[in-house]
Amino acid sequence: MNPNEKLALEAIDRNAEKIHKVAQKIWEFKEVGWEEFQSSTLLMNELEKEGFVVERGLTGRHPKFDQEIDMPTAFKAVLKGKEDGPTVGIMLEYDALPNGHACGHNLISSAGFAAAIGLKEAFLDKGSVVVYGTPAEELEGSKHYILEGGYMDEVDLMLASHYGADWGSEVTGKAIVWPTHDNWLTFKGRSAHASSSPEKGRSALDAVILTTMGLEFLREHMLGTNRIHYIISKVGTAANSVPDLATLNVELRTNDSAELNSLMRRVDNIIKGAELMTETTAVYKWDAPWYCATPVPTLYHQTAHFAADLGIDESRFTFGNLPKASSDLGCVAYKIPTVEITFPIVADGEPAPVGHADETALITADDYPIAQSILAGKLMALTGLRIAGDPQKLGVIKEEFAKNYRE
Repeated sequence: MNPNEKLALEAIDRNAEKIHKVAQKIWEFKEVGWEEFQSSTLLMNELEKEGFVVERGLTGRHPKFDQEIDMPTAFKAVLKGKEDGPTVGIMLEYDALPNGHACGHNLISSAGFAAAIGLKEAFLDKGSVVVYGTPAEELEGSKHYILEGGYMDEVDLMLASHYGADWGSEVTGKAIVWPTHDNWLTFKGRSAHASSSPEKGRSALDAVILTTMGLEFLREHMLGTNRIHYIISKVGTAANSVPDLATLNVELRTNDSAELNSLMRRVDNIIKGAELMTETTAVYKWDAPWYCATPVPTLYHQTAHFAADLGIDESRFTFGNLPKASSDLGCVAYKIPTVEITFPIVADGEPAPVGHADETALITADDYPIAQSILAGKLMALTGLRIAGDPQKLGVIKEEFAKNYRE
């Protein structure tokens, strides 16, 4: 480890208490998506104290509908270094679930804040550092809005983190899409008395039920890794009236971005069939998908190799893992070379906590998870220094990314 790298790690150690308090305070705030005002303010204030120039509140752009998205709890914090040098981006999340920080986003903030402090000390002779505050990951996400708004155009390498079952360095989220949340998939029919004049009615509920039947039949003829989730969220007002309005909340997931586009088309056909069979009208439009990351295996493997210098057993990192959940991080990793450091939040030998569960929310402010997040921050900083700080290595990563990128 060279003196510059030691400088970064020492800076993180000196500030460990401060970083620890950030994780605990965000855990205490437990603000849900788009309401993270205290959490984002805390992070922005701390980054300003570290010398970052902070843009408070961002106006993103929807990647599909070309409309502006006001994001008062999003931010961009910039620390300018060597002119014409590379730029390392760092992702922060800080939104909670209704049951608190059951997904550990307070730890994503502490890991990213630690990395920012380390890179501040050691990277500015090579390039610049930008920290992104990205709200509402548990809702509709915001990273795709920030990306489309041009705020990430200068980034050469993006660093992210999340707790996991063990240490990892891949970006493996499933691609996901849903109809826009203003009306999800809503069928409009015609109401009538269900007994005296049922022939005059056109049931929106029938259309929803036929759609769900079509989705169930589709399951047999799609890839086993695909996922379809739905609930019937609105339907009628009385059993003796033909429902003229019914809504289906539906989400589609795949392990491949092109497969997601194909699945959307197949579901469109099911919806059209339900319209024809019931003489109702479906009102919906697919939102912007969260796509899968463009894979950069060299980046993933090198990051795992760097972990050994921090006392982390490199053999704990596994590769070629199938995606399980989804994140708006995929939208960024689809367009920018990205590595996501996953880190355990329970001691070795203990069962990994269940995501989004109450018991997970109870432990994400404990000393051990926060210490692990800070260690992940060190690995993020070391990766930024060794990849973005080395023109040859960064060039290899960019070439591999370009080769694997698919429109």
